[in-house]
Amino acid sequence: FLNARSAILQTISSINFINWSFNNPLQAGKAFANQSQYWKDFMKLMNSDYLKDRRNGLRININENEIANAAATGKNKSKAAISWILSKGYAPTQIADSFAIASGGATWYRNRVKDLMKNNSELSLKQAEAQAMLEWRDIAEESQQSSDPSKISSQQASDAGRLILAFQNTPMQYARMQKRAFQDLINNRGDAKSNVSKIIYYAAVQNLIFNALQQALFAIGADTEDKEKEKKYFNIGNSMIDSQLRGLGIGGVAIATVKNFLLDIYERSDRK
Repeated sequence: FLNARSAILQTISSINFINWSFNNPLQAGKAFANQSQYWKDFMKLMNSDYLKDRRNGLRININENEIANAAATGKNKSKAAISWILSKGYAPTQIADSFAIASGGATWYRNRVKDLMKNNSELSLKQAEAQAMLEWRDIAEESQQSSDPSKISSQQASDAGRLILAFQNTPMQYARMQKRAFQDLINNRGDAKSNVSKIIYYAAVQNLIFNALQQALFAIGADTEDKEKEKKYFNIGNSMIDSQLRGLGIGGVAIATVKNFLLDIYERSDRK
């Protein structure tokens, strides 16, 4: 039940806190270089009420949360046992989730505190830290998996959505972020560079990293046959398309299902 792959995949979301303003790659690097302050901030975020709450039970994803709660509150002892096994099995994922948010968020948090104090001389250090903490939590909730019911769409909340869109929180959250960035770009809202990079990052870069890890691309050695390599590369590309389609909701899932059904028929035909 210990989901090691899920835990590894969870850590890549630490990059979500990089931006093109106060926590750009250079500024984030400087904040990380100050190791004494970085690990203090890391531990502050790691031990915050927000991350403690995310590690309490299965509160990372809305579906796992509902399954565990249903089992825990039932009178059936076997369901209670399943709930206990689920909570223990997701422990590596929960720890990796907190690690990603705290490690990526530590540079963002420190640089945001500096940015707030620089732009508002009336703010005290304590006030700036409190404001940065609130904003850090908002970014984490928006860009990470969330069990917050307010983060799911009306489609996900529907009876059909609960079945068809189960465990699709993350691609749907990322699709909404891309949509907002695209709308802001069209309407000249915010920083154009940030909006473009957000679309590229969530549509391609993180999508590629996630699916390459999921397909265990790193396991392909020099002695691997070309046919096997091609199959891996094809699967990564197909999974990237699926991630984008699933983020669009029930219609996207339908398209992905038909596409994969036709691909399966083609593969079984053994045609070159």
